[in-house]
Amino acid sequence: MDIRPRKILIADDSRPDAEILAQLLRDHGYSSIIANNGIDAIETAIKELPDLVLLDVDMPGENGYEVARQLKSFRATRFVPIIMLTALSELGAKLEGLEAGVDDFITKPYRSVELLTRIRSLLRVKALNDQLDDAENIIFTLARIIEAKDSYTLGHADRVSRFAVSLGKKLNRSKEELDILDKGGVLHDIGKLAIPDTILLKPGALTRSEFDIMKTHPVIGCTICERLRSAKDSLPLIRHHHEKLNGEGYPEGLKGEQIPLLVRIVNIVDIYDALTTRRSYKDAWDIEKTFSTMYEEVKRGWWDGDVLRAWEKFVMSEEFESVLPKKPYSKLIN
Repeated sequence: MDIRPRKILIADDSRPDAEILAQLLRDHGYSSIIANNGIDAIETAIKELPDLVLLDVDMPGENGYEVARQLKSFRATRFVPIIMLTALSELGAKLEGLEAGVDDFITKPYRSVELLTRIRSLLRVKALNDQLDDAENIIFTLARIIEAKDSYTLGHADRVSRFAVSLGKKLNRSKEELDILDKGGVLHDIGKLAIPDTILLKPGALTRSEFDIMKTHPVIGCTICERLRSAKDSLPLIRHHHEKLNGEGYPEGLKGEQIPLLVRIVNIVDIYDALTTRRSYKDAWDIEKTFSTMYEEVKRGWWDGDVLRAWEKFVMSEEFESVLPKKPYSKLIN
């Protein structure tokens, strides 16, 4: 159980006002940190990861609106609630704050009881979000436990994630779509948790019945992740990463445009990584053989040729080396 005092960042260029507020918080069991300008507020929030931010509007360096925008854009601080302390009561000022990501407003001069009530309310929300983050960490850990069973697949999920994001950038996908590719890449095989080791680690070819069991892992993976809020948009990548454009894939036999572009991206990089790394049932293939085989599969109607060409161009560029994970994973590429 977490019994530490909740840490609150006070961002206010008026030191006397900030000290009064800090004392009020200490009197009610909170710890506090003070930042005297916008830039300091951003840097302190990223370093200290407070549970809540009390943010003044008018500060030197960056005003409160810009501080809020930046804090909500960073992964580590995006769920930290922000209360804006302002002498402005106009609707326009509040709308600007809401657009910047502010969660609540207190008009100066504030009443202590109201401020403390708002703080307690938002901290309860923060605690729930923290629990969701814990659930996400558990799911992502489980995804890597699957790989730990087999030294040949160690690092596969992380590589697929890195590769998918890199290819997404080359295809001009949005920041939100890159985040979906990141999560979907890590989690795409999590359904293999339910596949018996006798099948998962079998050194030879699978029998028909064994392959039927293996083909259940995308749906199982979707079931595992469907209540994970942060992975909601990645569910199609988990469920459909074995679909083929001609309908011969599984689990649903989707065809053509039924398969979203982000799924096609994961298709390509997943197959590429499987072919270029050593597995229990095969040696690693070289780049020439890998692409030759994948282009043959494009002709058979399996993969998106445009996506494959974009991936080949990237793999052949000097940039590709920068996305390869460092040891111990990089040795598995060869």
